[in-house]
Formats: sequence, structure tokens, C-alpha cells
Amino acid sequence: MISLRARFLFFIVRISGLKNHLLKPGKAEKYIARDHARGPASPVRWLCKHCDIEIAEIDGQPLYRLNPKENGTSLHIFYLHGGGYAFNIVSLHWHFIKKLIRKTGASVTVPIYPLSPENKWDSSYSMVMEAFEQAVSQHGAENIVVMGDSAGGGFSLGLSQMLRNANKTLPSKLVLLSPYLDQTAADPMQAELDKTDILISVEGIRRLGSWWMREGEDPAMFPVSPLFEAIDRLPPMLVFAGTDEVLLSDSLRLKQKGDESGAQIQLKIYDRMQHVWMLLPIPEAKKALNETVEFLLAPKV
Repeated sequence: MISLRARFLFFIVRISGLKNHLLKPGKAEKYIARDHARGPASPVRWLCKHCDIEIAEIDGQPLYRLNPKENGTSLHIFYLHGGGYAFNIVSLHWHFIKKLIRKTGASVTVPIYPLSPENKWDSSYSMVMEAFEQAVSQHGAENIVVMGDSAGGGFSLGLSQMLRNANKTLPSKLVLLSPYLDQTAADPMQAELDKTDILISVEGIRRLGSWWMREGEDPAMFPVSPLFEAIDRLPPMLVFAGTDEVLLSDSLRLKQKGDESGAQIQLKIYDRMQHVWMLLPIPEAKKALNETVEFLLAPKV
């Protein structure tokens, strides 16, 4: 049964009209322009107090490296934030990263990758690939888990596929939170899910994809839609999705594809949950966090 806190938060999001802001031409562009003018959120106070934070740059883009001052472990999390490839990292992301560090003692790399519509997928992937290779040189690939929410989840899968295709070293595990894997949004199931999703729409997915690609590019191409690329020979994955989000379809199809190819994918579907609910201050998110930590700390089989 859905918690009262989750029910309340979802109600607030629904009446806020945020989904419509992201849907309507003109409004969505203004929303993104304000977000870009504001810039990325800075790490929250707890992180500043309890971690040594280094801010580096790759091609002019910030790269955060966080190392806990006490009780650090060899685990390293390479975190890719969501936001449809168009929106900046927000405080909710930093709070989630804080919880991961508190629970695991992990160090964390957070690339602030170039955003659309000013930048396209190739420049974003180029920056993230360089950031990952730096993390490997510092921590060793065997200690790295690549994790992301929404677009960051798609980015996490696409990055791993790109590394595999280039015969480069892979991370030890992947964690995908409500991953955004398919720019076409053509699955018939998504039309029904659009009715229950209070944040993301089929039309919104396609618009975000069009901003991240160049005119004339195929929305089903790799790596912008990693769902359509082979997923064999990838690290074990933990995937979360909610029954009421449009992107549930992406996770279900990923799991089906994994079963057919022998990939190791654990799919956790939470009833009545909305997009990226794992980052919210609700009981269901606490449970998902504990399942994530268990997966992070478990020996790789």
C-alpha cells in the first residue's frame, strides 16, 4: 500500500501542473532557460562538512569528487544525474548521494555534463567518458559502480555499452533508477502509463530526445536510446521502476531483453510509485535505498 507521505507528495506534484509546463512548446523552453541561468545545485551542507570535495574540470564542465573524511571504503560510485539531459543537477540528487555515502562509506564522482538543447549527445558522452576513465585510474574499475536516475540511468547503461563496444574496462555493477532508455517512446504500453504519470509524458520524452539529438538523427540510434543496443557482457544491474510512470515500459523491456540474452538484471517494481520516487523523502524510497546498498556491498558473483 502506498504511504501517506508518498500520496501527499504526488498530489502536490500533480496540482502543480509541472507536467504541463514540460509539455507545452514555449513554456518548456522558458523553464529550461531559467534552469540553465540558475546553474547546477551545489553539494548540500552535510557533504561539505563530512567530505573532502574537489571540483575539477573537463572541457570547461565541472566534475565533483567527494571523499568521506571518516569511515571511507574502497567502493566508488560514479553518479550521473537525471533531468532529461536538459536540466541541471538539483538538491534532491545531492541528498541522495549523501545517503549513499553515509550508508556505504563510498567515494563519489559526479560529472556535471553538458546539457541540451545547447549541447548534443556526443559532447555529453565525451565528457562523461573522460570522467569515467579518470575514476578508473584513481579507484580501479573493480571498485566502481555506475549509477544514475532517469536520463542518468540511460546514460549509465549507454556508457557501459560504449565501454564494452570499445573493449574498455567496465565498472563492476550498474544501478538504474527509473531509467530513460528509449527516445522514441513508441511502446504501446506508454500511452496508458501517460494517464497515471504525474511528471513525464510520451510527448515530453520525444521533445527531450529531439533537443539532445541533431536534426535528422534517428531517435532509436545508439547511444541516445541504449535500449536498442545489445546488453550482453555488461556488469550486473539493479533496476528500479514504479507502476505509475511512463518509463516503466523501458525497464520492463530492458529486463525482457536481459532475460533473452543472459544478462544479470534485478528489476524492482514498486506499486503506485512515480518517476524517480527513490530520491524523495518517503518510506518507499528508504526501502529502495536499503536494497541499493545491499546490492552495492554484496560480493560480485
